[in-house]
Amino acid sequence: MWQSRRGARCPSPQKDISEYSLWHLLPELVLVKIFRMLNMNERYIASLVCWNWAQAFNLPDVWRVFVLDDTVLTKSKYNYYLGWQKTLDHIRTSTALDKMARHIRTLVIRPMANFYNMYSFMNALSAFAQRYPGSLDGVIALRYTFVCTLAEKENDEVFGTGGEILRSLQRLMGHLAGLRDIELVDLLLERVEGMHALDQVSVVCCETMRVLKLINITKFQVELLHPGVFINLRELHISPQNLGDDLLYLLAENKLRNLHLIQNEHTESTGSVGRRSWRDARLRNSRLRVHLRLEGKPRHQEIIWQQDAPVKSILYRSPYIAVSAVSILTTIEYYGTDLEVYGHLGLPRFHRSASFHERADGALVMLLRHCPLVHTLVVRERISSATVLLLAHTGKNLRRLFVRANAVLLRADWPRSPEWSPQFYDWLRGAARSYGRTEAEVSRLLGYPWCLLSDKVFRALRLDLNQSHYWNT
Repeated sequence: MWQSRRGARCPSPQKDISEYSLWHLLPELVLVKIFRMLNMNERYIASLVCWNWAQAFNLPDVWRVFVLDDTVLTKSKYNYYLGWQKTLDHIRTSTALDKMARHIRTLVIRPMANFYNMYSFMNALSAFAQRYPGSLDGVIALRYTFVCTLAEKENDEVFGTGGEILRSLQRLMGHLAGLRDIELVDLLLERVEGMHALDQVSVVCCETMRVLKLINITKFQVELLHPGVFINLRELHISPQNLGDDLLYLLAENKLRNLHLIQNEHTESTGSVGRRSWRDARLRNSRLRVHLRLEGKPRHQEIIWQQDAPVKSILYRSPYIAVSAVSILTTIEYYGTDLEVYGHLGLPRFHRSASFHERADGALVMLLRHCPLVHTLVVRERISSATVLLLAHTGKNLRRLFVRANAVLLRADWPRSPEWSPQFYDWLRGAARSYGRTEAEVSRLLGYPWCLLSDKVFRALRLDLNQSHYWNT
């Protein structure tokens, strides 16, 4: 696979060029983009197209991102108990590392069902780096996710990693001296292993680390102090059970810019950091921005609220969680003067009544009324066209409003408020009679062409939370 290819070559000048397509004439930049979209086996097949594509297979830019899964660098081997199994081919692995290890910039280890293959590959990488010092110094990002759901039992108990797999991961991270971005997801370690999981990284990368993502490093509440060691850290994603008073003090001293508190279906419900610690963090680091996010498929879980924290965004990326009046009231009470972004991302998988009194229209309008700094609002649930108009009218600093077209009911079912003039109420009822007029009025209020989003566009919606909308925050 990694040897020179002798397959089909470019057409000879003596032959009629009209007999062939012009795919072999694609520029190198386009070929790199094509090969980056393919996995390793598909890249090998594509390299057999012609001589130019075979040369593109070995381009350094093709191997900037290396993704390891259950089929990469494996061979079929018969097992007397399990039949044919995919096992790591050490010869191919050694040859591949010799050819492309120096080109890797991002190493991605996806959730793998075969733990032994993952363990063997990480050991092979560590041995290669030890034999050829500096060969993996170009790796600046590591993404590792443990497939803890394979061990689920009937009682929904989930088990994490540890032991030899954890030690092989620690050895590998110890050889990546140029790391600036680490993502470790769902390790679910025990207390002692979790407290020492980043010992080697904190020594090797204490000055180079910029982005650190530690999602469910431990299963239960254990405060991790390692993130406070990285003096140039600018972005930290961490689960609430791994954040404590001491770590928050260190992060505030290091002038951390963005702190993301992330929960998913494997996050245990724990207590929040003390209000006094958050107030001290505000004084020590006035530019600290905290983001609360709930993702995955938790059916009966709410965000762990952090009182007095400088929370700038609250996002739900779960198909089973709806907007609730309790959640909105808590948001207003705790973060009314700080909140900038609020929304539910993704498509819902629950039923919501079309009745006005059972929908979230009033709660969303109340949120914008009491949180004047909100500039981004994402709505995926059923609301009326009149509510869309009220949201655009009520938000003083609202600039980005994302609403699903399939969730908007063409209604003007708001009862008249004593605060509304007869002219305003007539405008609201008239503009809510058609989707086109609603979009035109919202465009006028927001100051740019605005439209409702299809489900396809809404599903692909991504928000950049790290950039502040206001210059002094």
